[in-house]
Amino acid sequence: MASVAFNNIPGNVLVPFWYAEINSGGTPFQADPRAPLIGQKLASGTAAVGQVIGPIQNEREADAFFGVGSMLSAMYRIAQRAAPFQPIWALPVAEPAGAYAAGSMTFTAPGVTGAAILWALGRRIVFQVNAADDAATEAATAAAAINAANLPYTAAVDGTTPAKVNITSRHKGAMFNGQEMTFATDEANVLNASNVAVVALTGGSGSPDLAAPLANLGDQEFDFLASPYSDTSALNAVRDFLDDQSGRWSPYQQLYGHYFTAQFGTLSGLVTFGNGRNDRHVTVIGGQRSPTPEWEIAASAAGMACAHLGTAPEVSRPLQSLVLPGVLPPRDRSLWWDTNDRQALYADGIAATKVRADGLVTIDRMVTTYQTADSGVPDSTFRDVETMFQLMYVARYFRTAVSNKHARQALADDNPFNLPQIATPKSVRDTLVHAYNDLVALGVCENAGLFAQYLVVERDPLDANRLNAYLPVDVVNQLRVFAANITAFLQYGTPSGTAAVQ
Repeated sequence: MASVAFNNIPGNVLVPFWYAEINSGGTPFQADPRAPLIGQKLASGTAAVGQVIGPIQNEREADAFFGVGSMLSAMYRIAQRAAPFQPIWALPVAEPAGAYAAGSMTFTAPGVTGAAILWALGRRIVFQVNAADDAATEAATAAAAINAANLPYTAAVDGTTPAKVNITSRHKGAMFNGQEMTFATDEANVLNASNVAVVALTGGSGSPDLAAPLANLGDQEFDFLASPYSDTSALNAVRDFLDDQSGRWSPYQQLYGHYFTAQFGTLSGLVTFGNGRNDRHVTVIGGQRSPTPEWEIAASAAGMACAHLGTAPEVSRPLQSLVLPGVLPPRDRSLWWDTNDRQALYADGIAATKVRADGLVTIDRMVTTYQTADSGVPDSTFRDVETMFQLMYVARYFRTAVSNKHARQALADDNPFNLPQIATPKSVRDTLVHAYNDLVALGVCENAGLFAQYLVVERDPLDANRLNAYLPVDVVNQLRVFAANITAFLQYGTPSGTAAVQ
């Protein structure tokens, strides 16, 4: 009876003396969270459209890959701020069929010397105005200042009206409409409504096709997908890409992943949109309007999630209250979500942020669009994004534990002589119980005793080479609501000595 198993030393060696093989005993699952940014590049960027590239080293490399002033370059900058220690990748997509967004600013010389201050996509752009400047000089200076900010928009003095600056998006797409391009009103500024006329950005149309680029991610694991595309076509492509039957969450791929995006709209519009989706693998961050564009909000949120939901026990902690670096609140305070607004959004599958007293934007609750089970009844199992990443971690941890111990074993009903080359339903069950205990110790799961009680591992009745297992995992929950009944008494005791507190 051989009680020691060898991978490379045969059993019929006749030549003396010492033979040793070096094998790995296996290690527990180690997470390697990666965030691919999905967006548009410029023709000046060297990266190939539709091909994933990364990890991106720094801002200089992002500009070289995607072009200075591109959407993807801006996404990289804000994602790197949110997740400075995580590898950031990118998936450039082709420009859609459509049109560029365009707007304008027409200046009248203010006749004073001072600082002219513009706000463009959350960037504060300052340029000098002198009392002697005419409108054409002011317009030329403004255009140069806007271009120097390296935004996804270009500015050029109008060829017919020299006091007018035409502003055009660098990319095609409907989402480039309505982005912030105005003058500052909350500080001293020589610009005001009397000397600059702003025409909002409009006319942009189109949305990139995501199906082919997503397929090019291949069999690499990318858990935190960030993209600004939240139209129905894009979300349907993501749904099919990540789905549980044939996509990355299916048992055939086991690659997993989650899609973070952002959308601007009214409360009623976002609630209606959320009601039309039901995808546990998608998070749509809703807002009424922010100086920060959708592509940067999605990148910041995915970066923050990547920094916190990739490893244990942090994967079990709620994202609530974490600051989204680089994301600005609506300048109109009436557009900040209040408690009732957020309650309505979460009930209908839309995530949201809140604004602190100091003006920083924080995550409030990152829900998925999942709301009902396949039967159509309400189901909150997969409401929160933390749960989805806990389940990714659990699945990978179990896979690593079973693979480390049983990947090259024979299968029998029992193993009375404890041969290391033999696996049985009981030995695999023991491996799963030990792995679950590890997950409890890591703060990912709870109730180890009940898991062991309800766990089932059995041989398939039709396939002698197959084991079937039922793994009833109970993931640790997040403390989201604390309810307190504060009852006031003037005195705990009554004159008769009876306690007032019941």
